[in-house]
Amino acid sequence: MRKWIFRIGLGSLLIFQMMPNSAAGWEDPPSFRDRIFFGGNFGLTFGNTTSIIVAPLAGYRITPRLAGGLGIRYEYYKSNYPGFVPYDTHIYGGSVFGRYMIIKNISEAVGLGGFNSGIFLQTEYEILSLESEYFDLSNPSASGRFNLHSVLVGGGIYQPIGRRSGVMISVLWNLNESYNSIYANPIIRFGFNF
Repeated sequence: MRKWIFRIGLGSLLIFQMMPNSAAGWEDPPSFRDRIFFGGNFGLTFGNTTSIIVAPLAGYRITPRLAGGLGIRYEYYKSNYPGFVPYDTHIYGGSVFGRYMIIKNISEAVGLGGFNSGIFLQTEYEILSLESEYFDLSNPSASGRFNLHSVLVGGGIYQPIGRRSGVMISVLWNLNESYNSIYANPIIRFGFNF
């Protein structure tokens, strides 16, 4: 896992170093306040499994195409499958992400009128705290909590709905998926920025 983190970090650093000055690409560089954005995603699942997810984020536009930021995640999870012992738990943690818009406007890139969505690539490193009793499959008698580290990579589509806001759909893959992972590849997320 550390090898993957090192490779992603080194690759991100090299890409960042090859990019022009952070003000390049902006006709009038925006103020610090205009470069900051907020957003996140949430999810609801009901049935034999109940899941309520709240995952806000805050980011900074380094250049018109490159952004990075931090996110937090909280999930209430309840399982009530017939034939199994029911349980409920809380999952929480944080992440750091980088996002690069490879195409800012599809209509300009391919000549389609009225379709101003962009396509982005994203990397994310996430740490979640899970209860060992329910999620540590290598040690079923464990108690307490453990940290699950995930390296997520992928991309998606961003649809602006205003000057600073928009919605996005992303598809990510967990590069270090294990038997303790709470995600099944691919991971599909719906989110927003403002």
